[in-house]
Amino acid sequence: MSQTPQFKSERRKYPRAKFQQTVMVHNVIESKSGNVFEVQGNPIVAQARDLSEGGIRLDAGSGNPQGKIFKLNFQIQKDKTVDIYSKLAWAEGSLFGLQFIVADEQIRRYIRSFVEKSK
Repeated sequence: MSQTPQFKSERRKYPRAKFQQTVMVHNVIESKSGNVFEVQGNPIVAQARDLSEGGIRLDAGSGNPQGKIFKLNFQIQKDKTVDIYSKLAWAEGSLFGLQFIVADEQIRRYIRSFVEKSK
């Protein structure tokens, strides 16, 4: 069941910051074991709206991604690019929220630093 953004704000674990970057969204399929993710097809381009250590809100316009798991590529700073796996948390129209599921500590530090500086 998808939930709209206003309901998600009550359950947020991490603070969010406005984030206006282009994000490449790749559809991913899970292996039968569930331990391997395989990027599938061509990515879509989405516009980020906000970001936290736990997830990101995107606007895909007319190119809504299909699926439940995605690999995202975006630039958090001029010299820091993030490649991160996520799962669909909610969708409403062209907006959708993704929860990060595979993120190493260095990527989490980049995001945490960005959010803290945005306060």
